[in-house]
Amino acid sequence: MCYDERMLPQKAIRLLSSLFLLFITLTQMGAISVKGGAPLEDPAGSQALLREWSFSNKEPELEPSTSSQFELLVTTMGRGDPLYVWFGHSGLVVTDKIQDRSVMYDYGIFSFDDNFYQTFALGRLNYEVWATSALARYDLAKSEDREISIITLNLPEKTKLDIIHFLNFNLQPENSTYLYHHYRENCATRIRDILDKAVGGQFSAWAQSIPMEETLRQLVMRHTYASPFVDWTLNFLQSGEIDHPISLWEAMFLPAVLEQALLDFSYIQANGKLVPLAAKREIINTEPPGRRPANLDQWQSMTLPAFLFGLGIGLVSLVLLRIIVHSSIRFFQRGSLFLYGLLNFTWTFVLGALSLLLLFMMTISSHDVTYWNENIFFVTPWLLVMALQSLKVAFGNQRSLRRFRKANTFFLVLTGISILFKGVFVDFLIQQNWQIIFTMLPLYLCNSSIPFEKLFVRKRIIDDSDEF
Repeated sequence: MCYDERMLPQKAIRLLSSLFLLFITLTQMGAISVKGGAPLEDPAGSQALLREWSFSNKEPELEPSTSSQFELLVTTMGRGDPLYVWFGHSGLVVTDKIQDRSVMYDYGIFSFDDNFYQTFALGRLNYEVWATSALARYDLAKSEDREISIITLNLPEKTKLDIIHFLNFNLQPENSTYLYHHYRENCATRIRDILDKAVGGQFSAWAQSIPMEETLRQLVMRHTYASPFVDWTLNFLQSGEIDHPISLWEAMFLPAVLEQALLDFSYIQANGKLVPLAAKREIINTEPPGRRPANLDQWQSMTLPAFLFGLGIGLVSLVLLRIIVHSSIRFFQRGSLFLYGLLNFTWTFVLGALSLLLLFMMTISSHDVTYWNENIFFVTPWLLVMALQSLKVAFGNQRSLRRFRKANTFFLVLTGISILFKGVFVDFLIQQNWQIIFTMLPLYLCNSSIPFEKLFVRKRIIDDSDEF
């Protein structure tokens, strides 16, 4: 047998490709059942700090005779332009009426320094509480054309002093930094928990008795619908953990929901009198009409737009494929082949990269809302291999075209099985990922070999040669 030194790199490449395929397959199967660990314990978390705190028994630092000079307010700021303020913002404001000074206790402070992107990817993003001038914060929000509203809280003077005492305790360096969680620990939930403690748990008991018609995912989509790419990506990365039924209590991770709950809630004081928690509400700044997309009042499904987007790309692929098959002009055939390969390289590369990110978040990070994510089965890192095949197709490699189409056929079948299982096991497979599924379905279908194999065989476009 003759030895050809060119056989070694070819065999090595095939071996490495096989090992990579095995690694991706096994890792992908394990990721669905292996969590990245329980949520991290945070000694400065809201419940941890409030657990041993008693607003009714704690002696205030200030004399009760001076307590009437303070007002306690909750301010709500509307949507801003950067992604991290799309959901609005909440702050707790203490106003000294005698000294005419207002201080905002803000639980939404973070920095892009200190390895922000690394800690965010790992799900270990630290936020801080700061005390700053409320007027300065209002001026900043006004300059950003954000709506600002203020609710004056109706609380006993003693309770207000206890809250102020707790806020100053929370400002101490050892207590001021906490582990951020979009749904459980943010600027709104921290204020929610403080006020619940102040009224003896009546706020949580009331809110938990009110079921929401929408899930956490659907509440988020009210704010992201105007940016389809962001909306799709967030839905792709988050699992069925955010698709369970929730109560009003969980929904108060959104500042606007917290504000409305405060307006609707009444509690029983120590003397047995039922009083509203919100004494009054005023709007001190409005957003100019048309300044930015308004948040939806009710969730709207994005499945149909996602399907039409995937179908559009798929149909373009089909048109280019037909030109490749039917055109007798070599220039048109090669040009269409290049565009076909480039188009499919783009979507397979982008989605393959997103699947790698998802795989990392499922197995290594502390982002518990990514665990047990069904999307990893039909949007996988193997798409990066398909992207490489597409790139080779763009430069005329026929075998890569055949492999690419076979891979699409495999994922088409897998996606079809996923749809079947989700239809049968409705109570078990609750993840609302139809938007993702129906994006991928037409992409896989239009690039598969199932409905188009006869067309290729009849025209004898695909044979045993490597090049067109």
